[in-house]
Amino acid sequence: MKKIVVMLCVLLFCTSAFGAEYPELGVCTGDNVRLREDPGTDGKIIGRADTGTRFVILSEAYVDGQKWYEIDNPKDKGHAFIIARYVNYGWYHGNNGVIPTGKDFVEVRLAFGIYQEKARTLLGEGKKDEFGNLVYSGCTLRYDDEAVPTIHQAEITKRGYAIAGVQVGDNMRKLLQLGMPEDYLNDFIEIQKGNAINTDDDGVVDGPEGWTYESASGESIFFQFGVGQKGESIVDMIIWSRPLGEG
Repeated sequence: MKKIVVMLCVLLFCTSAFGAEYPELGVCTGDNVRLREDPGTDGKIIGRADTGTRFVILSEAYVDGQKWYEIDNPKDKGHAFIIARYVNYGWYHGNNGVIPTGKDFVEVRLAFGIYQEKARTLLGEGKKDEFGNLVYSGCTLRYDDEAVPTIHQAEITKRGYAIAGVQVGDNMRKLLQLGMPEDYLNDFIEIQKGNAINTDDDGVVDGPEGWTYESASGESIFFQFGVGQKGESIVDMIIWSRPLGEG
């Protein structure tokens, strides 16, 4: 029992001292690094990662004095373990330090995968458009043009895909929990009812059409507004975008 308490204290200290809050983003810093089914060198090898391979870190474990990260397998089903000495924690803009990105944003990578291979294991084969993006019913996943493309945008137009706990068709009031100003919500409702109208210099209607939720790192989720079947204000499109220059 004493050993367990000591380990818990060590883990709590590491978490508070270095800001390690999972899930978080990580990147591999070595080539041909083994991914294992369980932590420790006795764990079954289920894959490998090279320098620059990106993944979501889920937790950490210690075996024989060595630290291991449990990660969402970057290109295959399920989870895997990778030894910590080959992991850079936090990879926004190539930064070598710790940059917590926020639970809602990291979970986008868990929902759709960072790479196309992972997206296919989660959502099915999908269709490829002329730009090499994956298209599903109500969901388009867009990728950058790097040698190994990673996701940079997800556009959702149908219910069934949650981002930051919100789905298409949800009442717009749900965005208040993400910090949307209530007066902005009320402005849209008034314009929707026809009780208020804003025009620009050309006389074109210029009312609230959407709201963007941003992280400190520059990642954003845009919620477009619409009107539901019962006349209520709803979210009718969601676009998640990663920061420019992330990598």
